[in-house]
Amino acid sequence: MRILVINPFAGTESHAHENLDLIKDPDTTYEIVNLTGDYPLGNNQWLYFKHACTDPTLERVIQAERDGYDGVFISCQLDIGLYEARTLVDIPVTATLESAALIATMMGKHVALLSVDSQNGEIQRTLLKTYGLDAALKAIIPIHIDANDLHPGVCQPDAVFARVFEAAAAARDQRCEVIIPGCTLFGALLTHHRARVEAEIGLPVVDGMAAGFKLAEMRARMNRAGVLPAVSRAGYFTKPPRDQWSILRRFQNRAE
Repeated sequence: MRILVINPFAGTESHAHENLDLIKDPDTTYEIVNLTGDYPLGNNQWLYFKHACTDPTLERVIQAERDGYDGVFISCQLDIGLYEARTLVDIPVTATLESAALIATMMGKHVALLSVDSQNGEIQRTLLKTYGLDAALKAIIPIHIDANDLHPGVCQPDAVFARVFEAAAAARDQRCEVIIPGCTLFGALLTHHRARVEAEIGLPVVDGMAAGFKLAEMRARMNRAGVLPAVSRAGYFTKPPRDQWSILRRFQNRAE
């Protein structure tokens, strides 16, 4: 089983390999790629940035299928290009927010999202409404750390923990039952220090990177076994017409 993990920004989450190595199936291999060369920023937390990194993300999804990967996991809490990707390839594609929300709503009725800032939290609320997964979202609580500062060597882990623990306390006060880290850059850090985090927070923390990778792995296995296709082509995820696809790809000087 081969999974491509895409970081849709110029960088990679801290502890990504260590965390994924702990949870992957023995016969699964994966590669982590990012957008270096096609997108210059270490974050995409603003709406315009989200759109700016969507096209290069989709190009990597398309290439993953051509390269024989069994599935793709887009590792970013804004689920960059997720729905678009599902209209383009016949292998399963997952992403972090949708995956985390699916798992979190199996674990509790009231979910708190810890976002990097308020506007980013509202983007994620909109996404959850699109997915039909917003009913359990009880609170969005910002930790007020820019995503650029969450890369290794910038903001020290203890400073991140302090903000997360403060936000988690607010979530408990609002009677939330499950926490979703609103950015993979600190979600991966929390997973790497899971024992400390859960002891302090007292609530389960659903890291979208772990959830999304495992769902990609499961969906890819089922797709390859012929149990379930990647998506239904009966409506929303219908592929674009081939002739129009070809015209657009030629206009972009890209392989069809």
